[in-house]
Amino acid sequence: MMAMLYLFMSHDVDWPRHGPSISHIMARKDRFDSDIIKKVLVEGYNPYYNIPEIMEAEERVGVRSTFFFRPTYDDGSTVIVYEDDIKSLVNGGWEIGVHLNNADNIEDILRQKHAIESIARVKCLGSRVHYLKVNEEGLLNIYKAGFLYDSSLVFIKSDISTRNMGCLLKRGLVVFPITLMDAYIFTYMKVDEGKVLNIIKKMINTALAVNIKIITILWHVGSVKMRGGRMYFKVLEYLASCDDISIVKGIEAFNIALEEGLCREA
Repeated sequence: MMAMLYLFMSHDVDWPRHGPSISHIMARKDRFDSDIIKKVLVEGYNPYYNIPEIMEAEERVGVRSTFFFRPTYDDGSTVIVYEDDIKSLVNGGWEIGVHLNNADNIEDILRQKHAIESIARVKCLGSRVHYLKVNEEGLLNIYKAGFLYDSSLVFIKSDISTRNMGCLLKRGLVVFPITLMDAYIFTYMKVDEGKVLNIIKKMINTALAVNIKIITILWHVGSVKMRGGRMYFKVLEYLASCDDISIVKGIEAFNIALEEGLCREA
């Protein structure tokens, strides 16, 4: 019988719907093709807003993922700017998680959780802290605030590692380490765009070789028009074509982990 690998697919929404300033984009124009930069300058186009494109791609291959939204963005705008997108995601079967700006205390976490839930009109059961800035106390605060799982830990950034696979149980909270992040592929790992599928295959083969059942990918919403990040669509198609991989949402990974006793105490 073929071993099944569950892949928790997730997306962080780091920018408000209107995106960063044009000056911010122009300072990073080498990340984009020239036609996109032209649209930015001529039309005020925001290449960081890609939720519809991701939804369409995932719909096409029959999978659903988890989107983590920040309650408040750097320019002071709130998650209400994503009200229509969140409604579409929820109605379409995607999962909404909370991209916590901080996990410093329970009261603040609860406020952030409520801000997302008031827009989503559903309970948010998973979290990820912005910039992955979380410690042991923060994880305990997240658990006490009512989250079932978190995905903010990375142990190894420069290579595929089994330490970043599977799930942990930390004082009641299920934690899914990030096995692979788009940004790390092109920075710490220094992988060329044309070789992204090679690193995906390495991740899969490494997990299957040691009988790990759950791995986690973070691919930012803001990166899928960038060089490198635009590989998401090919990565998704490849993963969806693999008979031994099931792409799941975070809450599905949580249920699988509990049902099969996959979490190790940490």
